[in-house]
Amino acid sequence: MATEEDWESYLRAVVDFVPRNGAPFRVVPERGRAAGPWPVGQQAPVVVVTAWNPDSERLSPEVNRARHELLVAEVDRLGADHWPAVGRDLTTPHHEEGVAVCGLSPTEGVALGARHGQAAVYLWTPDAWSVVSCTDGRRATTGWTLTERRTSEG
Repeated sequence: MATEEDWESYLRAVVDFVPRNGAPFRVVPERGRAAGPWPVGQQAPVVVVTAWNPDSERLSPEVNRARHELLVAEVDRLGADHWPAVGRDLTTPHHEEGVAVCGLSPTEGVALGARHGQAAVYLWTPDAWSVVSCTDGRRATTGWTLTERRTSEG
């Protein structure tokens, strides 16, 4: 279960996406309404999940990469469209690699996160950006904005 410090980090994190068909971009949570166009061709909702650092235990990069490969293999078996995503807290150097999975329901996304030991997943729709707990039903919702990204940016 996430601590209050963890939850605050989830709420302020941004997520960098590298869609298959399009330029990289960042979603930034914003109070108020969503701003900016929904990415053309993206099926909503988009669930962002990682397999890194389960139960907030900091693991080695090698272990996290192996866990990520298992997550990607599971999403491939589901047949869901997905692309790379990296969540990062801009107030620290911490980041976690994950996947943006298109078209999963919130329930399916939470279950996927829980299977990989995660406290929460992100749920992105044209109208909202939400942090959804995988352990206790907690949910926080904001608006969002998009910024363009270059793949070399951190």
